[in-house]
Amino acid sequence: MRPRRRPGRYLVLLPTLLMLLALAPASATAAEAGASEAKWQLAPVYPPAPPPGTPEPPTAYPVPLGQVGDIEFWQPNRGLLITSGTGESCAASSGASIQCGLYAYDGRGWHVLSTVCGGTNGRIAWAGPDEFWTISDQRPGQIVQAEAEYSRVSLCHFQNGKVVGSYAMPLNQPNSYRAMNAAACLSPSNCWFGGELAQAPNFGAFHLHWDGHGMTVVYSPEDHEVFSMALAGPGVLFESIGLPVEEEQKIVYGNEDPNHPALLHQIDPSGSSVDFHNLLLHDSSCAGTEFCPPLPNYGTDTGGLPVEPATLGPLALSSDYSPAGSNTAAPQLWAIAGPDGAEAGNSGAGVAHTIALRYAEDPLTHEHAWKQVLGSEEFGGSDPFPAGEVAQGIAAEPGASAAWVTLHVEDGQAHVARVTAAGQISERDILGEAQGVGRRGNAGPITCPAANDCWLATSRGWLFHYAPENEPEPLAQDTDPNFSQVITFRPTDDGVLQLPADEPPPDDSLANQAPPPPAPIPPAPPAPQVLSNAAVLVGLHSRVVHGDMLELTFKLVAEAHVQLLAKRHGRVVAKTPRQTLKAGRRKLLLRLNVHRWPTKLDLKATPLHPLTVISPGAGGGSAGNTTGPSNAENIST
Repeated sequence: MRPRRRPGRYLVLLPTLLMLLALAPASATAAEAGASEAKWQLAPVYPPAPPPGTPEPPTAYPVPLGQVGDIEFWQPNRGLLITSGTGESCAASSGASIQCGLYAYDGRGWHVLSTVCGGTNGRIAWAGPDEFWTISDQRPGQIVQAEAEYSRVSLCHFQNGKVVGSYAMPLNQPNSYRAMNAAACLSPSNCWFGGELAQAPNFGAFHLHWDGHGMTVVYSPEDHEVFSMALAGPGVLFESIGLPVEEEQKIVYGNEDPNHPALLHQIDPSGSSVDFHNLLLHDSSCAGTEFCPPLPNYGTDTGGLPVEPATLGPLALSSDYSPAGSNTAAPQLWAIAGPDGAEAGNSGAGVAHTIALRYAEDPLTHEHAWKQVLGSEEFGGSDPFPAGEVAQGIAAEPGASAAWVTLHVEDGQAHVARVTAAGQISERDILGEAQGVGRRGNAGPITCPAANDCWLATSRGWLFHYAPENEPEPLAQDTDPNFSQVITFRPTDDGVLQLPADEPPPDDSLANQAPPPPAPIPPAPPAPQVLSNAAVLVGLHSRVVHGDMLELTFKLVAEAHVQLLAKRHGRVVAKTPRQTLKAGRRKLLLRLNVHRWPTKLDLKATPLHPLTVISPGAGGGSAGNTTGPSNAENIST
């Protein structure tokens, strides 16, 4: 029942409403005119230049970038994408034409930024103009079990042109990081990463939180996997969650209303582990009525049956808010989801259709409010996309009350549609044969750094750019040196046991000393025996068997005393007996405690006799003689 209206109140608002209605068609027309000036075109990316001394091919052809997990921009001429490369995986991409890593956009083109910290389905979160984070694959040297899940289980912190921090844990352990799906930074000292559900005995969705000093594991209070994150404004961070379904196909909501479960959380900037608030999305279009159910309005399926919420996929989020300073006055956030392919579990329930929501400033109250744009009874309540087109991603378009939606269609081409705040499809494109470039893969990640400026990556690693066909003024080239040099070093991971290298590092202890004055040439002595700086052991290999047994295999070049120590924060938590082993191939086994997992290994090898070689300077003076360690080798990490 609707409340009785007060005539005086609505008469006062009538001129304002009429003025807004008069302006709406003009705004829509301007937006449509802006949209028609731009078009989607293939944006070719060329392979990186060969190493110095290697002849360049006579003709360079564009190449796909492999599986692109995410594309994010700080500003229109400073963008990043993360890829798994064109190898079989990040662990086997060193010989591929495109290595697992990151590419940067400088306003003119894309180039290699980093050959480390790439990832299959990786994610990027900007923390500042020269600072960002990536959700990356675990480094290849730490993948010790073939069945281990190493995708999206580690983090890299980039700052001022280098990787300043790397975070990971041993795989397949009770305290292992769970795969992460989303990342966002409220500030350089407040970044969040969320993903899959925790492993027992923990409960809730796995999160990592960076507070500017260290990394903390945080679990949300509800058992809902995190799917997407987006900033809706300064200090406002939303995350979307999936609705789990048990084997009996009954929805698991806890104490939630099964007809209107919470689809979004707001993470408070304080960073407390309990600050995950379920969002009740108030419908601004029915404010003031006696009964106003929360959004989304699931409506009915094609047969008129009420929709079961669990058949709707998780919401993909996108905002045009930018900490860089653009569009910070009245940002908009979009959320879209399509049917997830699940059948309705409750009797008498229907399957969901596409639903889109928009969080933006209300023109009357000047406060941000939620409104359902697609799937709402206000706009017909039907799915604007035909069967076989499933909405999967979205990108808010800055400067326009619209967003681009990616659609999954099984035809090997990228399908996109532009949705306006009025619930209209203002443009539809199929990227591939229509551009004369053939089928380049289904639609993948999409982003829009500015109005009439969007980027899309296909499932096969090709890029498409939405921009004016004849751009009058090209973007200024980004010349920041932090994005011009290739980053090749990733530091040691916090939390992961580092194993000794196969070969000792080169001896550079005398590199900075002035050369001694020339000595008089002595008479030629007999060929002397001098101490050698050769390694006592070589060919070191390691693996973990049965979950807690560390196996080291190596070759001793001489008979030696050998012992392996495992330490945790300076204290020995496991060790092998000190043994005397003869030269040849040898193996050590050390059982580890998963609750006292080491943070450091010391492998001590002491030869029984000094290692000697014939001096390379014999007969010609002692200039070629060098001395090195002759009584022990201690390799530690």
